[in-house]
Amino acid sequence: MNATDASLWRETFTYLASVNDESIFLKEKIQSLWLIYGGDLRAKIKDDTLILQVLRRALPGYKGDGVTLYRGESWFLFDQDKIGFCWTISEEIATTYAKGLNAVESGGVLLKCYAPKEAILAAPESGTSTGHVYICDPGKLLRLTTQGLFPKL
Repeated sequence: MNATDASLWRETFTYLASVNDESIFLKEKIQSLWLIYGGDLRAKIKDDTLILQVLRRALPGYKGDGVTLYRGESWFLFDQDKIGFCWTISEEIATTYAKGLNAVESGGVLLKCYAPKEAILAAPESGTSTGHVYICDPGKLLRLTTQGLFPKL
């Protein structure tokens, strides 16, 4: 994945956004792949609008009720209104990201929101190590609040 040039990833996502037949997407497999490689892909593609177009079509969707979610985000991205796609019901897990990995470059921020069902593109995969992750459309999240700020590591 990292050996592939960023422009090829952008071209690939542009193509996937244009495909008319959503049945080509193996939605549960794409969900698993996004959970592993999504952060790297997002950093390479640098176009959240394009990524969101693909994720809306390529992920399995959600049929449950709305839920309160948390995310540990980097202050740099939060300050640019570039909130990520992966969220959790666990404040503890989100805090770990806000204090750790996402605090490396600029410090971290712990976010809380309400995700109505239409904001959720994929629910957690049961029985996996990533069974706590909701993939969401950040633009549809409601009542976004800052729960804590953490220093740069």
